[in-house]
Amino acid sequence: MPRFADPELRSRLITSATAEFAAAGYNGARLDAIAERAGVTKGGVYFHFAGKEDLFFAVIDHWRDRRRRQLQVPAIGPGGAGAALRRFLASYLAFHFGEPDATHLLRVLATELRGRFTTQLREDDRQEQRWLRARLRDLLVEGGRDGTLFVPDPAPVAFLLAAAVYGVLEQWQTAPSEVEAHCSEEELARMLVARYATGSSGDEHSEPRSEYDFRDRPV
Repeated sequence: MPRFADPELRSRLITSATAEFAAAGYNGARLDAIAERAGVTKGGVYFHFAGKEDLFFAVIDHWRDRRRRQLQVPAIGPGGAGAALRRFLASYLAFHFGEPDATHLLRVLATELRGRFTTQLREDDRQEQRWLRARLRDLLVEGGRDGTLFVPDPAPVAFLLAAAVYGVLEQWQTAPSEVEAHCSEEELARMLVARYATGSSGDEHSEPRSEYDFRDRPV
């Protein structure tokens, strides 16, 4: 009887490769191990991918696309852009806290593969950072318009917020047991935005000024 291609194999290989690259890094990952995780022979990997580099790019593309589908900029509702910025930051952190293997791939890109063999790897890393900064900048600009945020120059503030987020994830990846107590996505998002929040949400139920908001305090 003829043998038919497994329609789920590519998806299983992506899942297996995610776990292998996250656990072993790029250099340590083995196609044999990925195939074993997926329940196929090594030939099954080559049926869909030209080799380890091609598979790694496919894994990066899969998680980048999934991250962007799930992390759409929230609609501006009650609380204005300031509240939307908090929700977006909390969602971004929650996604990465909930997908540790996918999150570790960003570390592989940023460290092990930063200066490696192809411009595509370096561009993937830069593209992810640009995407996050652009989303943050859009919300900061909108917050200036609706009066919920005070940001004289949104571009450097977007840079600082993105750097803070990546710093949180870096610490969470390298020493999770030491920082887990601080890794509430909602509280982290509130603290990150509080410095720029004006309190002018137009919502009678808006939250009180944060203890981290230092505006108008005596020096």
